[in-house]
Amino acid sequence: MKSITLLTLLFLFSLFGVSNSYAAIESTGQTSIKRLISYNQYGGGDVVFTVNEPSSNCDGYWIAKSDAGFDANLSMILAAYHSKSKVRIYGHDEQKWNGSTSFWCKLYAIEHTE
Repeated sequence: MKSITLLTLLFLFSLFGVSNSYAAIESTGQTSIKRLISYNQYGGGDVVFTVNEPSSNCDGYWIAKSDAGFDANLSMILAAYHSKSKVRIYGHDEQKWNGSTSFWCKLYAIEHTE
């Protein structure tokens, strides 16, 4: 259901001429999760991860414990990491994680593709 909603959203963006540069959403192709780090105190419990084939603007992705979808997203990230399954990651490229000198994008959505 979530992937259908996400696909609908992406379709509407393309239908009305809104490009990724306006939406500020960066997407990977099919990839897998390479590394996962959970911080006990930084950011109040931030979780960051990298993928094997990152997008051009995002070296990694992050979620904050205070995010409304934190539990669901963390569950999907963990499932993909342990099963080594293929995912597609969408991230806000204008929301850099403060815990790194490189550019880590705020997670918008994670989609299991297999």
